[in-house]
Amino acid sequence: MQVMAEETYKLSHLDKTELLGEIYNRYGKKLYSYAIRTWNVSEDEAWTLIYKTLYKVIDTLGNYTFETEEKFASFVFRIFINYLRNHYRDTKKEEGFVTTDLEKVEKHAGGTQAESAVNPKLKVLDEELDKMEDWQRMLLLLRSEGMAYSQIAKFIDKPENQLKVYYQRLKEQLTKKLHERI
Repeated sequence: MQVMAEETYKLSHLDKTELLGEIYNRYGKKLYSYAIRTWNVSEDEAWTLIYKTLYKVIDTLGNYTFETEEKFASFVFRIFINYLRNHYRDTKKEEGFVTTDLEKVEKHAGGTQAESAVNPKLKVLDEELDKMEDWQRMLLLLRSEGMAYSQIAKFIDKPENQLKVYYQRLKEQLTKKLHERI
């Protein structure tokens, strides 16, 4: 049986209005900063995506239990990233953007499920990433997108200087495992 983190346990006993306020206070500014700096979305778009994320978290919170606050933060961030990706994809289609570095990162990070099924190297990469803890995957993904360690530390709750070491070790471990399996 999983033990829910105390702070997350407190969230589960709030009504929806209080819950919205609490999650906003914990993550709103972090998500806003990330959207503006990393994804270059407008302020209005950022807030729209943040509120979509908050409401989605509230709607789905009862379906999950979280062992730690870090896992809860990872859950919130994952939902936000999905909304950012959808927004980026929709905006790209509307405005006819050319291929960007983000698309290259996504292709190298695993691409789509269909690509993983066809390409054995991507399948191995997906499997190895699935074995990692949430914070480790977040660290690799965010660094691959060029996010600063200081920003990542806010989402992962690990010291900034340690993240540099973790990142280098994770890269080395992942590379070694990929070479062993391919």
